[in-house]
Amino acid sequence: MNVTHLNVPFLRSVGLMIGAIVGVGVFGLPYAFAQSGVGIGLLELLVLGGCLTVLQLMFAEVVMATPGRHRLVRYIEIYLGSRSKWLALVAMACAVWGAMLAYMVVGGQFLSLVTGTTSLAHSYLIGIVAAVLISGGLRFASRTEVGVVVILLFLFAFVVLASVPHISPSAFFTVQPSNWFVPYGVLLFALSGFGIVPEMKDVLGSKHKRELAHAIVISMSVILVLYAFFSLAVVGVTGDGTTQIAFDGLTQTLGTTFSFLAPLLGVMTVLSIYMILGMELLNILKFDFRLSHRQAWLATSLVPILLFALGMREFIAIIGFVGSIFGGLLAILIVLSYFVLRRRGLCKEPRCINFPDVLTWMLIVVFLVGMLVEIIQTLS
Repeated sequence: MNVTHLNVPFLRSVGLMIGAIVGVGVFGLPYAFAQSGVGIGLLELLVLGGCLTVLQLMFAEVVMATPGRHRLVRYIEIYLGSRSKWLALVAMACAVWGAMLAYMVVGGQFLSLVTGTTSLAHSYLIGIVAAVLISGGLRFASRTEVGVVVILLFLFAFVVLASVPHISPSAFFTVQPSNWFVPYGVLLFALSGFGIVPEMKDVLGSKHKRELAHAIVISMSVILVLYAFFSLAVVGVTGDGTTQIAFDGLTQTLGTTFSFLAPLLGVMTVLSIYMILGMELLNILKFDFRLSHRQAWLATSLVPILLFALGMREFIAIIGFVGSIFGGLLAILIVLSYFVLRRRGLCKEPRCINFPDVLTWMLIVVFLVGMLVEIIQTLS
């Protein structure tokens, strides 16, 4: 193939979305699937993956129809008002804190696998080291993003290929309908990457901007296939013994090389993504909440550590709550922004995607019901 015919901006935008969405939330998917049953898990992956793809396409229409360059919160403010802006900011801040807490938990467990010892100090060490790295600035953090994506993709490929000879098909036929909701929040956490669409538009440029929708569909499809294969591989090997971070349940089957290499790469990935998330939150606190750099850094770094000290240490419970509540809230705000865009008649370009109102309200119901179920289960 002639390299001059390659659509480099398109490929970069696809890679950008995959890199923004894929994170350590995927390590919780096998456990969630094992709890509900692989069939139920895959069905929810397909349904929620479709919902999130439509959501990203809706946001893409908002981005394309709105003059200027903005971030997610600004788009919500433009279409829903200043009160919604602050609701979105609080949701984003809480979502990032929750994600950082989850990364502390899983990073500490990865570090325990590397050292062969179990200690809460490992999670505190992850939080402290990440806090120091966050102080290094956004430029340093952004340089690690490509490497993180490469490491994650290598990990997934490594796990899937190493697991294939050990898969037991019987593990795929266990069904536990009472646990149907377990994958919901975990999937929302693992599939959320709402703020990346404006950056994808910038990467595509004016010449290729009409390919934004195509790039979103391709990216989400790749992610869904990746998640499905990874979950099937892990559950196929460990079955009912699938653990919350996937790797520790595989060590007995896949040998000593895996038991050291995979968690070590996991630690590197956790630190890198933790740092990138921390820098994003630091900028939100500085520029949107008007905190000083020192105040923003302290709030960014200390809140996850304090939450961990208060006993919030269950990986699946954390990412399930963050995905269902804060991910669901941001999703509803995006859908409403698209709805207002259509009502104002701004979506007029010949290729503009006009989703029917019934689909808009169905998405809102899905995310709202998910939030309510999560709240009920948390309080019960």
